[in-house]
Amino acid sequence: MTPPVLRVRNVGWRVATVPVLEHVSFDVAPGEFVAVMGRNGAGKSTLLDIVAGLRAPTEGAVMLADRALDEMTSIERARTLAHLPQSLRADLSMRAEALVLMGRYAHADRWFESDEDRRIAEEAMQRCECLEFRRRILATLSGGERQRVFLAACLAQRAPVLLLDEPATFLDVDQQLQCFSVLRAEADRGTACVAVTHDVNLALTFCTRLIVMAERGVARDLPTETALDDPAWLRAFSGRLIVEHGDSRPRVRYQ
Repeated sequence: MTPPVLRVRNVGWRVATVPVLEHVSFDVAPGEFVAVMGRNGAGKSTLLDIVAGLRAPTEGAVMLADRALDEMTSIERARTLAHLPQSLRADLSMRAEALVLMGRYAHADRWFESDEDRRIAEEAMQRCECLEFRRRILATLSGGERQRVFLAACLAQRAPVLLLDEPATFLDVDQQLQCFSVLRAEADRGTACVAVTHDVNLALTFCTRLIVMAERGVARDLPTETALDDPAWLRAFSGRLIVEHGDSRPRVRYQ
């Protein structure tokens, strides 16, 4: 079995005396595509921020490639982990290609991009179907177009761990499918992908595993292949979800 590249051990986080996360533990191995799911306020974004090093846990630890996250330099962290937050404030006067090239800064020599960096950035933009925007100013792009550029920047980083907080935000249906197809392909290349999503059917279709957050911790951790064999975990999201069995694979329907 492939050793995990990401280890979350007994992580907790609180605001003053109010606990937000408690005793959260899980591993992610290379090639896994893990969906982190749960209701609003379940702690999903807080968890990703902790794994990305943007917040320090009040207890527990995060390990990347067998090293403690808080012992890594910013360059080491950027070479190991790429993070797409739920909302990103970028300089909207930048061109799209320049933003994607920022994903290469952890690998660049003295802030100068090489031909290889530019090739990797172009490939990432092609995969995210945003190469046509390369010379466009970010402020001229729609929310969905901008989101595809942000995702391309993460892919250009070529990190072995990829964290994404609602990566399909602002995307139309076709681009949501494209986004999750790209992430599944990235996992198939050996990247450990962890994505927050509220779309149960997208997660069941493209992800290899579900981590369901509730009551400040991990309520369920299960493979997508067998997740609907016992769909009781769906109640963590809503009592209005039912499993529909058709000629193909089961899917979750709303009532």
